[in-house]
Amino acid sequence: MIPTTDDRDTIAEYVRRAHGILLPGSPTDVEPKHYGAVAHEKLGKLYPERDATDFVLLDFVESQQNMPVLGICFGIQSLNVHRGGSLIQDIPALLVGAGPHDEQDNKPPVRHMVRLAEDSLIGRLAARPDMEVNSYHHQAVEKPGRNLRPVAFANDGVIEAVEDTTGRFIVGVQWHPERGWKEDAFSKALFLKFIEQAMLRYNQAI
Repeated sequence: MIPTTDDRDTIAEYVRRAHGILLPGSPTDVEPKHYGAVAHEKLGKLYPERDATDFVLLDFVESQQNMPVLGICFGIQSLNVHRGGSLIQDIPALLVGAGPHDEQDNKPPVRHMVRLAEDSLIGRLAARPDMEVNSYHHQAVEKPGRNLRPVAFANDGVIEAVEDTTGRFIVGVQWHPERGWKEDAFSKALFLKFIEQAMLRYNQAI
């Protein structure tokens, strides 16, 4: 666990102890100023300290060639913005024909299908061309950031996962694999792959 802070020395100390970085979800949105956009009226609550923490962490990751990263929901969004990409600030307001992506009052949690790139790590772990995922977000990747390749898509075209194009284990998913991972084979496989990559870094360090 890393506290939200923009103090580089504090975060550097945590990074020195880590062999992998997991960027979890958040009930907040990334500040649009970070990708050169004006705030939309449907922009959600902001938490600048979380933005700062993720960005400093990712600064250190870029200098650590074999540090694996797994971004979940807000984590894929902060990863994308850190690499110069942009976000759809509100899917229902800005994407024509958008399907449901966030839970609504008195309705069951949203689930929908995603199409997977067969030649991607995500596709290989899933071992199928599509799968159903949970969905708790109103924002998503718009323009992919530097060296990030979209590898999963909702039926309405929303980008649901990205991977690093240089071969590093830097993966972001828009859904929440931590919810129900014990029953979901793909979610378990994704976390095991992340742990495997962290163990490789650990073994290289000792």
